[in-house]
Amino acid sequence: MAAPPDWNEIESLFDAAWELPAGERGEWLRVHCADEPTRREVERLLAAADASTGFLEGAAEAASALPALGPGDIAGAWRVVRPLGRGGMGEVHEVERADGEYRQRAALKRIAHAREGDWQRFRNERRILAMLEHPGIARMIDGGLLPDGQPYMVMEYVDGLPIDRWCRQRRAAPRERIRLVLQACEAVAHAHARLVVHRDIKPSNLLVDADGRVRLIDFGVADLSGAGGEAHARVPLSPGYAAPEQLDEQGEVGVAADIHAMAAVLHALLCGHPPHGQDDPPTALLLARGLRQEPPRLRDDSAACAALRGDKALLHDLDAVLAVALRRDPAQRQRSMDAFADELARALDGRPVQARAGEPRYRLGRFLHAQRWAVAGVAAVIAALAIGLGASLWQAHQAALQRDQALREKARLEAVQQAVFLMFRNAGEMQGADATAGEVLRHTAQRVVDRFARDPSQGEVLHTLGELYFLLNDYAAAEPLLQRLAAADPGRLDPALLAISRHDLAQVVLRNGDLDRAATLLAQAQAFWQTDPKRWRSRLVESRLLEAQVLKAHGKADDAVALLRQGLEERIALNGPDDHETGVFQNNLGVALFGLGHGDEAREAFRAAAAIWRKTGLEETPDALNTLNNWGAMELAGGRAGEAEPLLRQALALRRRLYGPSAATAALLNNYGKLLLLSGRAAESLPVLSEAATMGARFAGVGSMHHVAALSGVAEAQLQAGDATRAEATAREALAAADARLGKRHPGTASPRLALARVHAARGETRAALALLDEVDTIAAAAGPIGQRIAAQSAQVRGSLSPAALPAVGTATPVP
Repeated sequence: MAAPPDWNEIESLFDAAWELPAGERGEWLRVHCADEPTRREVERLLAAADASTGFLEGAAEAASALPALGPGDIAGAWRVVRPLGRGGMGEVHEVERADGEYRQRAALKRIAHAREGDWQRFRNERRILAMLEHPGIARMIDGGLLPDGQPYMVMEYVDGLPIDRWCRQRRAAPRERIRLVLQACEAVAHAHARLVVHRDIKPSNLLVDADGRVRLIDFGVADLSGAGGEAHARVPLSPGYAAPEQLDEQGEVGVAADIHAMAAVLHALLCGHPPHGQDDPPTALLLARGLRQEPPRLRDDSAACAALRGDKALLHDLDAVLAVALRRDPAQRQRSMDAFADELARALDGRPVQARAGEPRYRLGRFLHAQRWAVAGVAAVIAALAIGLGASLWQAHQAALQRDQALREKARLEAVQQAVFLMFRNAGEMQGADATAGEVLRHTAQRVVDRFARDPSQGEVLHTLGELYFLLNDYAAAEPLLQRLAAADPGRLDPALLAISRHDLAQVVLRNGDLDRAATLLAQAQAFWQTDPKRWRSRLVESRLLEAQVLKAHGKADDAVALLRQGLEERIALNGPDDHETGVFQNNLGVALFGLGHGDEAREAFRAAAAIWRKTGLEETPDALNTLNNWGAMELAGGRAGEAEPLLRQALALRRRLYGPSAATAALLNNYGKLLLLSGRAAESLPVLSEAATMGARFAGVGSMHHVAALSGVAEAQLQAGDATRAEATAREALAAADARLGKRHPGTASPRLALARVHAARGETRAALALLDEVDTIAAAAGPIGQRIAAQSAQVRGSLSPAALPAVGTATPVP
């Protein structure tokens, strides 16, 4: 077996040879290194170093060979404004339209010097950019020849900062930096899907614009995957981010190289330097380290540890994910950029990452962490039940009647405990021990249903699960659980449990449109509570809210309002004006009154609920969030955007604190962003809507209603801000995602079509706008009641079109 290479000797020879002129290095090595394998390794590293630096050094020498561009020079339809920068192959200038057709700002790139391979690379970059259409990639707009015959291309102008500088200036938190990298991953994955490998991902090629959106630039050394055009050719490199296969020029450079570079960028954003680039060492030493050392861990870096202090789980997950992405062997990295991004997203969300799949008890620990609030809630319930059980057991010594009650409490506690244990066992038994909360809940509910058929003591648990589904707005899942209880033999079930189950089932079936059944179930529940109205007074008061909904549905709106007023008086008499239960009733009263058309009274009810949350110190609770949401939605629906804005802003801040990122948070972000947009505050709405779109894509999926609605809002904000070019690109992205996910006739695809129609209308492109509006009207006609709102928006856009440009009466496409 051959002895392993002596890297200390290789590094020493490498640095010494690097100081010599390139033509003298070979002879010097033959004299000073007798071991042929060692000499070959040093020669290989020197060749890689030449590839990464010699190209740029030679550029300056050759730059004078070609005439420079200056302000005022013309290139096709473009006028040069000022130079923006110079890279290894070319130079970039800011340009503006010079043909008077319309105003547009762009960036012109051209060859600044002519070295071997430059022209081919430039043509390759133009060809590649023409293939790519993604909001995260600066797209090509135009191209041609300068008067002296030099080729040029005009690209979308990105007014932004390199991602590392942007993060430093904004003092971005680690999670925000990771989210920026996720945006970049999405753009690179788009290129990979079209067989394009960037091969030079680094902070300076990832610009963050004013909206906080990452834009990928500079495909000057990109290549078509599998084309082999420059897989082994010497091209410019960025050593701190280049993969080992790029440095030693022996491996094929493919998708895995971009994954390595993106991981190196994230390492730099968290630590302040790339994995092997601390203290900016010489390129030669950097190359040697990159080829032989394992990447350092984030947890061993003081800057990363300080930034992620208190988020140790995320720190360890990131270490594992980056360790895979930075492996020397490309085949051992993540299989795709999407897979790498998914690992980062899972780490952010507290879900298990594949990179740590082999660690003992890791997935169970991650599940418990992800469900920590539910676990804490269950633990609190168990603790409360245990306290109640202890008191009951003590009282059992005092009287035989109380002994029976203690036994019932004991059975109830045991049933709840069994359900909790069952949930965690399900979490471990289900697919890969990586189950979502919904999957665990469904499996647990089915097992409890099966047990209830044999043992009625499971009724409490069955009711709790049904209530949980109801609170999650999953009425289809709640109904069979509550129905099982409501239809149970009264002789085998606690009658109090039977009554509350019927009441809750009545709420579910009423939401599903079954008014008669809801009325029957409610009457059955109230009949039991009336047998002892003093004992069940609180239940009866609570049931007034549902009873009012039934009265309203029967056309007795006045009776419903009178009943609600009576219910409020009873609740205050029972609990006092500032009690938590009174606050809940006031909130629900506001919702009911608003639905009955009594806006002023509804507002007073919401205001009273909010005052109770303040007085009782409950302003940071889900109840307070519910009140803010309901109140803000009511004001917005009534056209009072000024009153709605502070309410929804508070709701959004509270939701972030209570729940963090989620699909529901994305929906609230979208509502708030649209409110700002309707108020004419496009600049303020852009970052809100952009975050909503990103969050919606991550938690509900690309093309989901959450994602598409927010992205359409981004397009409208960009248009309102005067950037029709970007608005069109964003609207098209939203439309493509919506059609692919929802289908072309789904109501959710109307919003991106409307956004794109508004862009065409703003440009005076009437025919294109009308074609989209015809599609929107077709969608609206098939959408039922919701279609009325869609049709109204379409009519509004039609009304903005120039009458002179509209087709003659009778020529419009009929709406089926």
